[in-house]
Amino acid sequence: MKILKHIFLITGILFIVGCFWMFEETPDVLYGLPHVSIEMRESDFVNLRKNDLVREYAAMNIEIGGVKKAGRIRRRGNYSRRFPKPSFHVITADGEQHYVASNFDKSYCREVFAYMIFKKYGFLVPKAEFVALSVNNKYQGLYISREHIEKKFFEGRSIGINSHYEINLGGMFSHQNGHNTAINFKKNYPKGSINYDDLNILISALEENNVNRITNILNIENAALYSLISSAIRNSDGIRNNIHICNIAKGTGGGKFEIVPFDLDQTFMNPNVNGYFPKYENGLLEHAEEIFIDGGDREQYVLDIMNDICKYGIADGIIDSLRNEIFQAYKIDPYLRAENLDEHIAQLKRNIELFY
Repeated sequence: MKILKHIFLITGILFIVGCFWMFEETPDVLYGLPHVSIEMRESDFVNLRKNDLVREYAAMNIEIGGVKKAGRIRRRGNYSRRFPKPSFHVITADGEQHYVASNFDKSYCREVFAYMIFKKYGFLVPKAEFVALSVNNKYQGLYISREHIEKKFFEGRSIGINSHYEINLGGMFSHQNGHNTAINFKKNYPKGSINYDDLNILISALEENNVNRITNILNIENAALYSLISSAIRNSDGIRNNIHICNIAKGTGGGKFEIVPFDLDQTFMNPNVNGYFPKYENGLLEHAEEIFIDGGDREQYVLDIMNDICKYGIADGIIDSLRNEIFQAYKIDPYLRAENLDEHIAQLKRNIELFY
């Protein structure tokens, strides 16, 4: 018995020393995932965790894969700032990145899987991957590294854009009932521009229900599929919030608006137990669906998407693969000690199966 105690003691000491050595050396991989190492003033990190750095940025250095860059960091999120585990918005010379603490989804797989679904249907989606994140050589836990949708997002894909808007919380594609484009939408590109003319033209066409005008300035298949997929995965948070819409340039002339899915952590939450397929409305999606389906069976469209999701996620083993990828980092995460990953994964699978 004494020998066993000594073995456990030595093993524990070696583990602690090993962890200390790893952080001193800033490994490229930590707990089986890419390691994101952030260095900043400890006082700034304390303020960030207290929500004092929400709009203001603090200086920091970030190292990924042996490459260190200087930049700025702030806490991100709206309601999620009430949770103890912070999410971060990081800016470097290479662009902007989010490091998301999946506080609404303890399986950590919903957002990444939802992006995979949208990508499968031909959408532009931000790159999202699991990482192990440390601040000042202290492990902060499992995070989702997600591209910020901005000019460099499109440049990196060799896509030209004429404009890029982000819907504000509660916004509508409408000029009625007190809705105002400049209030409903944040213009991200061109930076500093207050010209909303192209978006106003789209909204006017939608309100006139002018099919020819709508199809000339809106990618109907993109918008309709966004709506139908959102119905299938219960993406209610991506209707009057978390929508990015961009006017894709076509040569030197005008282009068409397309939706880029974003912030999908609150998907697959309410399974389809009563055969109900929510039809979301924001002034744009309902028109796109109507034109795209053209008198067809909307319910069948949604059912076909659900069937595809169920096969892809469960029969093809994608959910299990994501679970295996994060298991080690999840188990060590200081904010997830009371959570059971396998229970959360099982619930996600049940929801997906019930959807169909």
